[in-house]
Amino acid sequence: MIRILAALALGLTSTVLAQSGDANVRALRKEAMAVRAATAPVVDGRLDDAIWQTARFFSDFVQKQPQEGAAPTERTEIAFVYDDDALYVGARMHVADPSTIQSFVTRRDNGSQSQHVWISLDTFLDGRTAYSFGVTASGVRLDWYHASDNEHDINDDWDPVWEARARVDSLGWTAEMRIPFSQLRFNDRPVQTWGLNVDRWIPEKNEDDFWIPVPTSVRAWSSYMGRLNGIEGIRPRRRLELLPYPTGAVTVRDAPDPSNPFEGAASSTARLGGDLKMGLGPNFTLDATVNPDFGQVEADPAVVNLSAFEVFFDERRPFFTAGSQLLSEGGAGGFFYSRRVGASPPGDPGGDYARVPNTSTILGAAKLTGRTGPGLSVAALGAVTAREHARTYDLASERRISV
Repeated sequence: MIRILAALALGLTSTVLAQSGDANVRALRKEAMAVRAATAPVVDGRLDDAIWQTARFFSDFVQKQPQEGAAPTERTEIAFVYDDDALYVGARMHVADPSTIQSFVTRRDNGSQSQHVWISLDTFLDGRTAYSFGVTASGVRLDWYHASDNEHDINDDWDPVWEARARVDSLGWTAEMRIPFSQLRFNDRPVQTWGLNVDRWIPEKNEDDFWIPVPTSVRAWSSYMGRLNGIEGIRPRRRLELLPYPTGAVTVRDAPDPSNPFEGAASSTARLGGDLKMGLGPNFTLDATVNPDFGQVEADPAVVNLSAFEVFFDERRPFFTAGSQLLSEGGAGGFFYSRRVGASPPGDPGGDYARVPNTSTILGAAKLTGRTGPGLSVAALGAVTAREHARTYDLASERRISV
């Protein structure tokens, strides 16, 4: 009986503490208001459009580093406006000495060495997922997707279509962003309430200022967000993208081996393919591809593997990176490794000379990603590859074998 009473008391105490903690979080939750724009602002990095004069800017940021909880050393002001097609972000980053602003022109998603500001939107208000958009002082765009409630669990292979501009002036620098609603998933409701957080990075001082900083002792992100209110009268867009394309390759050898019957002076291939992306309601997306072409993808680094195990390379093929977090739980070596789809066929055909395909031909693939109403994330992927063959040649015969 004593043990039961102790367990009940412990459970009651834990519940009270949890409820108290939740109440504290709710009490500290901040809110921002988006204003509807009759005329869309021009995205040029200047905050000189009339709508920015009536927008509701907020500036109550807090340091996360180097002094957690301290007031920022520089002032940051953020405001949101919207129309039927897009959400607009206006930002003013004050700098005492603008000549010290550190900013470099780099590739997309590479802004760690430059001053930048970014916003994160939990459009489903589920406390788990979020879309993030940012821009550096030199105008480099940053974007990624959070598939879980973890500040550092991001997928920067997600590249939506949106705009951003930045401009340095005598007060510091300003930025404008235009985020089309077609690039976001959200519930079909007359009034939208989204989770929101904003971050400004000042590399010159190693300073990170957040609207709502997640404590360094906590592993979270969306569950700590404030609220973005005021967005009304927008509907989820019908998402349909179709991209047909021809593909071809020509191989020319300057000095072919005359004794190799498979090595001619030149060879060529050609085929047709296409990609499809279609929204199935506001919560699900179907991606499909036929005869995909990944010729534009960056090549893997050279690796000498002397072990009995395969090397795990990063996935860079666009079809497989979209929504990959749901299929890659556990990281490299987990239960699913997409690089095996279309990989080089295994086996050694033997022979004095051989023509072996470098990859398995992907005839088609389809993928369904999304979430159910209660917040369950779902992903399914299927692919069909061609049966590949190798041809070998030796002094006795020429034979064709399957690999």
